[in-house]
Amino acid sequence: IIKDENEIQVWEQTISSSNANKNGGDDDSRRTLYRSEGPGKWLKVESPPASRQSMSLTSIVHHFLPAKYPESVCSSYSTFASYCMCANIAGSAAMVLSTQALLVAVGVGSQSAAPMAAALNWLLKDFAGQLGGVLFVSQLGKGGIDHEFWKRKINRLFRENNQGNNTGRPKKGNYQRGTADTNPKRWRMVAALALDLSTLLEICTPLLGPQYFLPCASVANVGKNIGWLAASASRAAINQSLSAGGSYSSSSGSNLGDVTAKSGSQAIVASLVGTALGIFFSKTLCADHGTVGVMSGFIVLSAVHQVATYKALMAVPLRSLDRHRLHIVLSEFSRTSSVPSPSQVATKEKFFPLITPDHSCNWLFVGSPLLEICPKGISELQGLILWRDDAMQHEQYILKVGPASIQLTFLDDANEVDLLRGQLHAYLAHNRMKTDLAYDEDAVRLDTHRSMDSQFGEFQEMLLEKGWQIGPGFVSIECGSSHRLKIDTCRASL
Repeated sequence: IIKDENEIQVWEQTISSSNANKNGGDDDSRRTLYRSEGPGKWLKVESPPASRQSMSLTSIVHHFLPAKYPESVCSSYSTFASYCMCANIAGSAAMVLSTQALLVAVGVGSQSAAPMAAALNWLLKDFAGQLGGVLFVSQLGKGGIDHEFWKRKINRLFRENNQGNNTGRPKKGNYQRGTADTNPKRWRMVAALALDLSTLLEICTPLLGPQYFLPCASVANVGKNIGWLAASASRAAINQSLSAGGSYSSSSGSNLGDVTAKSGSQAIVASLVGTALGIFFSKTLCADHGTVGVMSGFIVLSAVHQVATYKALMAVPLRSLDRHRLHIVLSEFSRTSSVPSPSQVATKEKFFPLITPDHSCNWLFVGSPLLEICPKGISELQGLILWRDDAMQHEQYILKVGPASIQLTFLDDANEVDLLRGQLHAYLAHNRMKTDLAYDEDAVRLDTHRSMDSQFGEFQEMLLEKGWQIGPGFVSIECGSSHRLKIDTCRASL
């Protein structure tokens, strides 16, 4: 390779300098040049001192970006980071306004206020907020409070008291709220809403009077702790999707720690800018109008916070499949026989809290209990078991087609592939129900099972080609109240 030793020169630099040059330009002062002066001799060429102009804006910004940016993160990282910066600035500014309102409510600056009482009230509201946050975390791994579960519990109790039995079919389907791991975008929006609602309550506290400071401030602090904990819990899955290990090609290894650290530094800068902006609003726009002026400023900042947070999350391409993302994939597959990529799904994904993300909740019930899916006993259960082509192995799910809905319950040994097979079968059956209004329920179930079996191999390959992860832990479509069945040799039991 080397023909003339006297024509060879070698640049030497550390790994960190290489990363910095990739992020911030070409700074020769970070590198050392050696030239060959014959056999066994190297000449070190001194680099000129760095000029002040080399400290450009780009070279400063790289300190807040992951190493080897943009190759080390997904293509939408800059969009996510930009909107997150706007959201954090607006949120920090709103916090300044709410703190000002709380200080007024507790009596700071008032001659009649007792300093010890004010300090005690402040400590009590912090204690209540931390206690509420602990209780919230205890439910976070379950996907939060499952309203559908408690609704069905109450309805079943009502039927027992009035009819003496607890059988029957659900009138419609259910939907999956998900945990911070399976649905981090939804929980990040929960955090944003909790923080803004808590800030709003703090701003309204002076209007209610000093006697309401402790209950209002305590409730607001509970909401803030919920917001901070929900944001913290969802941060890992979001950063993983943005990092090298979560991109479509993870050959460079995971840089989750670097992405998380730089996200923290960006949040600190945004917090400082937001605090300065909040002080400016407090001293100028809000100073002459009291609580009403503070409220007006908060409305603007809250709107920016919510919109920027939602836009930022739309740029996160989650590669795992929950029920809603799988609904988007299956709907596209049914129409065009193709599978969208995680980036394409991210632009269509809906994750606003308290709103059902798609219409599958109107016809698909995942995880129906035994007495609802098989109210006629063991004979009905045996008839619902689906056998594969070789007749040696049955499906790890039970699917039942009803007059206007589909019930899908998985067996105890079902894995991620079985979850995908069951969902694909349910969507094929639903499409048949829409095209053939005079359908036979058993015929639809059996015909679409054969169609699913013939299409699943191609569907699975498309998922992998598009970058979806379907291994253990990456497919989750059941909610906290979903049931699974374990069939023994002599009985069927939950």
